[in-house]
Order: sequence, then C-alpha cells, then structure tokens
Amino acid sequence: MDGRQRLSGQDALWLEMDRPGNLMVVDSLFWTEGPIDWDRFRDLMRERFWDRYAVVRSVVVRDESGALWWEEAPDADIDDRFEHVVLPAPGGDAELQQLISEQRVLPLDRGEPLWRALLVDGFHDGSAVIFRGHHSIADGIRMVQLVLRIFDTSPDGPARRRKPKAGAEVAVTRSAPEETTLTERAMSAAATSLQVARSAVTNPVGAAHSALALSESLLGRIGAMPLVSALPGDVDTARKLVFGTRNDTTAWTGTVGDRKAISWSAPLMLTDVKNVAHAHGATANDVLVSCVAQSLRAYLAAHQAVCNSVTWDVPVNLKPFDPSLPVELGNGFALVQLELPTNIEDPVRALDVVRRRMTRIKNGHEAVVDFGIQAAIGRMSTVLYRATIDLLANRAIGVLTNVPGPQVPLYVGGQKVEAMMGWAPLTADQVMSLTIYSYDGKVFVGLAADAGLVPDHQQIVGGFSEAFARLVEHTERTPRR
Repeated sequence: MDGRQRLSGQDALWLEMDRPGNLMVVDSLFWTEGPIDWDRFRDLMRERFWDRYAVVRSVVVRDESGALWWEEAPDADIDDRFEHVVLPAPGGDAELQQLISEQRVLPLDRGEPLWRALLVDGFHDGSAVIFRGHHSIADGIRMVQLVLRIFDTSPDGPARRRKPKAGAEVAVTRSAPEETTLTERAMSAAATSLQVARSAVTNPVGAAHSALALSESLLGRIGAMPLVSALPGDVDTARKLVFGTRNDTTAWTGTVGDRKAISWSAPLMLTDVKNVAHAHGATANDVLVSCVAQSLRAYLAAHQAVCNSVTWDVPVNLKPFDPSLPVELGNGFALVQLELPTNIEDPVRALDVVRRRMTRIKNGHEAVVDFGIQAAIGRMSTVLYRATIDLLANRAIGVLTNVPGPQVPLYVGGQKVEAMMGWAPLTADQVMSLTIYSYDGKVFVGLAADAGLVPDHQQIVGGFSEAFARLVEHTERTPRR
C-alpha cells in the first residue's frame, strides 16, 4: 500500500454509512473444541494477517479536499486489537450470544485500525473468537478469506476427542398463537395502516402490497392471493428500482434502537439439504432460502401479524472467490433485492416460488445494475447519498447472506473449529441480518436482530429447522421428478 492509499468510492460509501442503531461492522464468530492457546493464536494473526495486509495496520484520514485515505499508523500494535474475555457461568450459547449482542452496537474507534478481536474463554469446553471488522476494509466474502487464512487443515498434534456437551443446541419452544377478536384485529390493522402511509413515499409498491395484505386480513383471506411476478429478470429489476419492492409493513417495521439480539440454529446436514434440492429440481440455496421464508411466516403468525411478502438485500460477489489466491481487500459486491413469499403455507409451493424468483435474478442483470448504482451513490455529496441509501435500504428488512464455507474440518492453534458464522451489517432502519453458513458438512443459521422490533427472535432460527423438517416430510410424500 506504500504507506497511503485512497479509499475507493465503494469503501468510502460503507465508511460513511454507520448509524447509531446500525453500524457498518461485519461480525464474525467461530468456536473450537478445546481451549485455544492465545499466545499461539496471536502469533498466527501477526504472521498471516497483521504483517500481510497494510490496511489492517492503517487508520482513515481525510485530506483538505475531503478525500479519504488509508494511512499506516506507525505506532499501531496488534496486541491493542485483542481483548480477552471469560464468559460468565454457565458459559453456554446464551452467554456468548449476549456478549455478541453487546458488541454489535459498539462503534470502532476511527482513530485506530478499524477491527478488533475478542478472545473468549469459558465457552462450553473450548474457546471462541469474535472478529469485528469495518465494512470499509473489505466486504463479507473477503472478510471470510481473511479469517480462513489463520486456519490449518490439520492439527499439529493429535486432537483431543471430546463428547459434545449436553445442551449445546439452542432449545426453542413455541406456544400456539392466541385467538384474536375482530376488535383486536381491527386495532392492529389501524396501527399497521399508519406504517403503510409512512412507507408509501420510499416504497410505493411495498405500501400497495401492504394495503392489499391488510384488506385481505380484514376480509379473513390472508394468503389467498400470492403475487408472483412472471416478468423477465431485467424488467423485474426496473420495477424494483423505480417503484419499489413487495416488502409489506408488518410487526417488525419501525425505527431501530440500540439493543440487539443474537441467536443461531442447531445445524442441518448439508447432504440432507442437497437431497431435498435434487428431489425438487432446485439448488441447495433455493431450499435454504425457502426455509427462511417459511420460518418468517411462522414467526409472523405467532405474533398475529399481517404480511404477504418480505424483501431482503442479498449480497452478490462480483469477483471470483478463491481462497488459494492472494486476497485483494476492499468491496466488490452488489446488493440485489429478493422478495420472499410469507403467504404460502405449502413448503413445496413456497420452494417453487423462491426458485423462480432466484432464477429471474440469476438470468437478469440486477447485480451489475445495482453495483453501478452503488458506485454512483458513492460519488454524491454526503447528505444526498445518505438519503438515497436510506430510501433504498428501507425497501428491505435486512441482509440475507449464504456463505459456502470449507467442507473439511479446520484447526486453529491445534484445536478443531466446531462452527463458524457471521452477521452482515445493516443500515437505515433494517431490522435483521441473517446468515446461512455451511462448514464441514453442516449448515448453521445465525440471526442478528433489533431486540425491540423483533421480540422472541429465537423463534426465527428455531423455525428454520422446523421449516426444513416440514419440507423433508412433504418431499418424502411427493413423487420425485
């Protein structure tokens, strides 16, 4: 980097998008089977991370013209980037999730390199590492590459075998929704209509779709009219950009606060997901995303909420991902908008809708168009591009990512890595970041949500596993194609 390097328009864009309730920080997590030797871990980080990438030793400075630059800090010390934490008893999932929730709202100091790592002891029988890096350093896929560089494909010595600790999985119970009276339903509709009116300016299609869903609710016909666009991908892209998305105003619509919640699911076996995908002529990603839609549908039903469609921002990497190549940091991705149906009860039918919508996006040019729009926004004045980003971001409830991690076991400092996951940053009033992460033949789902707008957030990740079980059940009853 030769001491100083100007931030690209994309990197500068993400740097300026921090909000008090939503920070532009990628939060990553992995945990190990046994306790990590932290001295050994620090040596690995210094050799494979700190010494290799000048940007992680740099701070952001602004010149007289207002341009932003990465500038190496001569007094930067990697040891200052680490914080050692011991989880309170009993040191289970709940304690680690609480720690991540608290970190999620802590901004990174702009006077220091824009990353930190929490070294966590006392998590079950092993350790955990929470890595927090600002989006301006790199996008999510390159953050994954950075983290992968500290891992090895085999331990230096014989790995110590341990039995899984009882109760390691998150147990979720869901009570049946209570019956509501017509008066209660009407009061809920009135409150929702105010949100619909407010969203009409930023997302006219979403407001119209919400109004339709609201009318259906009052008529007792929720879910009776699935709106699945048959337009080609590029026409659908134009419709999203000009008129907005089918993103209904519902239970989680509102202004985000400074309390966050973290949860993750029990793992699914990737082979099981692929078998279901093959049976329906779909991809594994189609199956997993359709389970997200079904989980959100169940969550909304449990909260007596009205919603036909939910829109997510989905990152699409525009550069090839190859962990064996030298990493070029920075941001090289676009955000496309995926509308998930939450009004379809049949999981097979929901999968078919998701598959067709994903295919339209793949066959169109939405990713390239959106990347160009992001670049144009990055050249606007600060006030204008913040307003533009807020307008576009609020057309989605959050960010949905699917990260295909390594399918072999990895080790760090001799300890086997048991699981990996992460959470993309959010902006404006987006309320959820949901990541599907596959590693070592297993699929994990991690959720970061606004605690005030998404109460009972554990129901969403618990509902994901339940949705997959329902899809398997329906698949076994349906003849193969």
